[in-house]
Amino acid sequence: MSQFSEDGQWWWNGERWIATAAIVLPDLPMTEFERSGRLRGARSRMRLRELLLLGSMWGSLAVPYLFVRTRAFREYRLWTLEQLALTAEYLLGPGDPVLAGETTMSSISWQGTATRDLAVVVTAAHVLVVRIDFLDGQPRWVVLAARPHDVAIELRGGPTLLVSSGAAQWEIRGDPRVFQPDPVLAAWHQTAGSVSNPA
Repeated sequence: MSQFSEDGQWWWNGERWIATAAIVLPDLPMTEFERSGRLRGARSRMRLRELLLLGSMWGSLAVPYLFVRTRAFREYRLWTLEQLALTAEYLLGPGDPVLAGETTMSSISWQGTATRDLAVVVTAAHVLVVRIDFLDGQPRWVVLAARPHDVAIELRGGPTLLVSSGAAQWEIRGDPRVFQPDPVLAAWHQTAGSVSNPA
């Protein structure tokens, strides 16, 4: 079964050890979100969001823009959560299922560029931070693999989940109408606190 070394620096793929930084995830299986056709609708709304952006700057289309953006971001978030479950199963095997996850899904209003580049996954034995290759892509690289007690996760304004391990930090940023950090924080507290310290 695939697994990470205790320090998270190496990953066993069933045949050999690979440096975590060198992992390139293969194309994931199709998610249920994709099979159901919902991704096509989400992509259409994401394109419509871009068209409505210009009008929203002048005020006439601000409400439709916010509605379409929020719906598109929620759909992309759900799609990402399904991708994260497949990513964790590929890396960790079925014995370490996902307890919670969250993805960057935000935009800078004046630029209009939607961002979905990082995601965090909490399992019973690991915290993973993965990089997504592009907005319509998938998790492709592992930037952190660690035991929950070796990681700190906190909620910052924005809203942002700040994931820290040693001197390294990663920001998972979200739209306030879409972002759901509480399950990640609860899962991390549960798993980090479940490690028994020797007396």
